[in-house]
Amino acid sequence: MVLLLAASAAMVSTALAAPQATASQVGGSAVPVPETVLVNSGASPEHPIIDEISRTAVSNGVPLEEALADYIAVAAESSPPTAESQPDGPVDTADVTIDGMTAGELEDLQTVAADEGISLTEAIDQHGWQGDYTEVAEGLEASYPDGFSGAAKEGGTVWFGFKGEIPSEAIDLASSLPVPVEIVGNRGFSEAELAAAADESHSTLLAQSGVDTAITAYDVRSGTIEAWVKPLPASEFSARSSVATAVTPELAARVEDALGTDRFPINIVISDQVGIEQQDGYIRGGGLLSVGCTTGFNLKYLTSDTKRSGTAGHCTKVSSQTYSNHSTAGGSTTVAKIWSHQGSWGDIGYNSTGSKAATRTFYHDTNATRYADARGAMPSTGTSICHYGRTSGKSCGTVKYRNVSIGSLQHMVVMSGATCKGGDSGGPWYSGGTAYGIHTGLTNYGDGNNRCVFAPAYLFQNRSYDVWTR
Repeated sequence: MVLLLAASAAMVSTALAAPQATASQVGGSAVPVPETVLVNSGASPEHPIIDEISRTAVSNGVPLEEALADYIAVAAESSPPTAESQPDGPVDTADVTIDGMTAGELEDLQTVAADEGISLTEAIDQHGWQGDYTEVAEGLEASYPDGFSGAAKEGGTVWFGFKGEIPSEAIDLASSLPVPVEIVGNRGFSEAELAAAADESHSTLLAQSGVDTAITAYDVRSGTIEAWVKPLPASEFSARSSVATAVTPELAARVEDALGTDRFPINIVISDQVGIEQQDGYIRGGGLLSVGCTTGFNLKYLTSDTKRSGTAGHCTKVSSQTYSNHSTAGGSTTVAKIWSHQGSWGDIGYNSTGSKAATRTFYHDTNATRYADARGAMPSTGTSICHYGRTSGKSCGTVKYRNVSIGSLQHMVVMSGATCKGGDSGGPWYSGGTAYGIHTGLTNYGDGNNRCVFAPAYLFQNRSYDVWTR
């Protein structure tokens, strides 16, 4: 069943969709016909202030980026920050909001536009409403943990799925977004069930003879598990490892047999290039560590005023090292290892803050600081996120897979489109003032494409710490 809902919900038309399964296909039990609701068909974001700034830019013969910078500078000067609004001192990103987007988000969108080869106007149309989308997606996942079947953002559209019937709340919330939204119900599984099956598949793959390591992810829209396997040199699969070989039925069948279910299709690729490269090279987030890493965000203990400097677990293997600010701030201090982890909570760790006072700020680019105002949850597919690393600088991309298992590391996020290099490890992943994660390195599926990967920042809560925010 397909329902078309206008933004006002005034007009509704229906049409039948092809059923996903029949009673004879699933043990003789009736399977509900998938239901699709289309909300806000033809809708597009509105940015009246930015549109006016754009017209002014054209009239003056200057780029939109320059006109935006001038507008933000004037707005910031007319409403200067106070000690209360910037408790850890001034930063480079102004506390200005335009059409619901912060100055930090607009700075990030300029990087997104450059990285994706599109105009700033296109980047704003595709991602400028991401904060609203994230709020809706996280709200639906929290409200329906057993029924939510996933969320995805692609260009200027949004997709939500549900295991059973579509809740009316989902339609109401989707109607608040400024873009077309597709909601699919009666999918027969939740994202939590798909994620659990992917985790179990990963453990089963690692236990198979002839398997060296593996990367396991899942696709929320197709409901499939995707696995990339690196074979041991003398294994039965090694002859196929020089070139990626898509879908090996015998290994997939072996995993399905071990799991005792074929509920979720499993696609397996064999390649000797599968793995992860942790990016070590030769106090605030984004600062520099003498082991050749970058710091992520400063952390605060949940029930006390204790502060730590968060980074990657593999960057906290030495007992002490030197932390340095960027050149315009200057200064350094010796920091001591407090905790280091690589495993079920991703790749995270933290050091002491040395002799320097911790702040709620981070470097989002070289010599450019802003405040961390929130800590994001596990980002959904298609979310645009940026990162800073001491070698590659600032780069942005979109989430390709979430909740990924890479060897012993779990709950990782794999990106598409961003650039990352040796030395970036431990650095911050963020969107505007929202802290999303800690950089780990590059992962390769054997297809020749290296993709950035990070550990979500919420995983620090397993140690009773969280990102210290304004």
